[in-house]
Amino acid sequence: MAPQSRSLERAVERYLLLQCRAHGFLCMKFVSPARGGVPDRIVVSPAGTVFVEVKRPGGSLRKLQLTMHAKLRRHGGQVHVVDDQESVDALIAHLVDAAGHSGAAAS
Repeated sequence: MAPQSRSLERAVERYLLLQCRAHGFLCMKFVSPARGGVPDRIVVSPAGTVFVEVKRPGGSLRKLQLTMHAKLRRHGGQVHVVDDQESVDALIAHLVDAAGHSGAAAS
């Protein structure tokens, strides 16, 4: 990945982290040395735990990532892809709304 593309992805990832913190969610880096294609982050919120793949604006998933996301979904995991502030905001809104509908309380 080109250095500029990487810095764009980092900006999206940083925004995700800041928004999660602002809403009291955990946003943990996900690294699996023995398995490629795993999403970049795990977000834990009152609505539940989701996997988040961070891409640069307009970036696309690699074949290995598509395969891993499908596997996670088959096993009941929620996987979201964010590539700009708008998509991060939509994810956060989804988690806040889902927590409100489930009756979950923030701790």
